[in-house]
Amino acid sequence: MDLKRVCTTVAIVFCSFQLASSDPDCKNLRDRGDEIEACCQLEPIIPQSEADDCSSAAADASHPHEAMMCVLQCKLESLGVMNGKQLVPEKVLEYANRFEGDWKEKAVEIATMCNERLSQNKVQIDEKAEQQNCSPAGGILMMCLMKQTFETCPADKWQNTDFCNKLKSGECMKRRSHH
Repeated sequence: MDLKRVCTTVAIVFCSFQLASSDPDCKNLRDRGDEIEACCQLEPIIPQSEADDCSSAAADASHPHEAMMCVLQCKLESLGVMNGKQLVPEKVLEYANRFEGDWKEKAVEIATMCNERLSQNKVQIDEKAEQQNCSPAGGILMMCLMKQTFETCPADKWQNTDFCNKLKSGECMKRRSHH
């Protein structure tokens, strides 16, 4: 399985534990990594295809959600984006700055915004990380980068399908009701 697909799937699954939609087009997101990645034809800000194989990082996890967080944390550590349970915001910006032209400007803007969001929620994220073997910060970062990339994807790079448009609009990520 392609490493980029694994990380996209991990980010989607991470959020799908907390988010859901009753729309049948939004079901089984964890199995649709290739479709999700194909929605916006831009190179990802974090080059997950260059990350180490981290499948063994799941071994110490107590449940599947934690296993996915541990694999993603390991991959992001191999890229320098995480140092242990902490994000390295400068590295996120470094990756965004590797592009040229309009996408570079937009990628830096997205990376800056996602770094700021994680910084604003650092206390809560660190509290969660203390209770687990691995931090949710990597999954939160990757989901933020993906959502912002989708929101700003140029029309000529966007796959105008029902599925992609539902992802972009957030329809597939509606919060579960707590009845």
